[in-house]
Amino acid sequence: MQIRCNHCNKPFALKKEEIVAALDSLQEQNLHHYNAYCPHCRRANRISRAELEHAAPDWKPTKKESHPSESE
Repeated sequence: MQIRCNHCNKPFALKKEEIVAALDSLQEQNLHHYNAYCPHCRRANRISRAELEHAAPDWKPTKKESHPSESE
């Protein structure tokens, strides 16, 4: 996914692994955007959940497995 920094206007890319990790993080924390940090100026760029989902159409939310209670 190609991104142009909102601050320094230099382009940078997010790898597929980072996009999937961002979507997992957004799902887990119930957030609406991801902060992608520019490698040139190191400032945060907001990327919406919809943009990330568009970049990774095969992504599915991972469900956390519940652990059996230890009281048994």
